[in-house]
Amino acid sequence: MKYVQLLGIAALTTIVFGGIAATSASAETVVGQTKETPATVTIQDSDDTEETDPLDPTDPDQKLLTLEAVPAAYNFETVVQNKAYAVNGTLTDQNVSVFNDRSTRKWSVKATVKDNHIVRGTDTFAVTDFKVNNAVLVGTGATGIVAKSNATPTAANNTGQIDTPVTTTSIGFTDQNNVLKAGDVLTGTISYQLYNTVTAN
Repeated sequence: MKYVQLLGIAALTTIVFGGIAATSASAETVVGQTKETPATVTIQDSDDTEETDPLDPTDPDQKLLTLEAVPAAYNFETVVQNKAYAVNGTLTDQNVSVFNDRSTRKWSVKATVKDNHIVRGTDTFAVTDFKVNNAVLVGTGATGIVAKSNATPTAANNTGQIDTPVTTTSIGFTDQNNVLKAGDVLTGTISYQLYNTVTAN
């Protein structure tokens, strides 16, 4: 009998609460009663807040000066040549990208051809010339500097992400024994290093 009475109470309670819910008023805006607060974010040059450059180039986790991106690949095509090869290439939408937070900071990116050769299996072929845009990586006058801070740095041209487009490249190498055949694929690696000087040394 208690069981039946409890069910009855529960049912009654539900009905009463349901009635209350049905009669509660919904929220409505009060016409003409709004206000606004403006929000601004000002991006400051770190020169404005610190006299001494806080960059620690020996810290692998620092975020003040970083190498963000380099070209995805340098792809060349050529026909079989007699001992000496000179091949040009073009690129689109490829950059050397550096992030820098200090307008007066000088920096540069130096590129090198790893071991100064390319390979086919166990065979190696000496690279005699390699250029990225007008930067010489291997050969006469080589500096390897493919990107650097502006000669007259400003907040506009030397803070945030600075992109240096890479549009042309060329490679020269030798096959002294004429072992290369049509269909062969040679591979190599271009390495990049960021420096906190404009001369990369």
